[in-house]
Amino acid sequence: MSRSYSRERAVLRDAANNAFGRQRDVLESAGRLLGGLSQLAGRKLIQKTPLAPKKSGIRGFIATGLAVAIVAGVAYVAWQLLRTDDGAWVDDEFDVD
Repeated sequence: MSRSYSRERAVLRDAANNAFGRQRDVLESAGRLLGGLSQLAGRKLIQKTPLAPKKSGIRGFIATGLAVAIVAGVAYVAWQLLRTDDGAWVDDEFDVD
C-alpha cells in the first residue's frame, strides 16, 4: 500500500470513529430524555385517582401535544442517525494505478 492510501484510510477511519461517537452521545441523550418523559407520564398516571375530579382544559391539551412532539422529534433524530445511506460508504475494492 502506498503512504497516501494509508494516510487517507487513517483519516477516514478517524472521521468514522468521531461520527460514531457523536451518534452514541445523541442516542444516550435521547434515551435519558425518553426515560425522563416515561417517569413523568408514570407519575401523572399514579396521581390520577377515581375520586379526583376531572380537569379538562387547554393546559392538558398543550402538555400532551408537547410531549407527543418531543417523542416524535427524538424518534426522527434516532431514525436519521440509524438509517443506512448507501452513498456514504466507499468501496474497499478500487483500482490504484
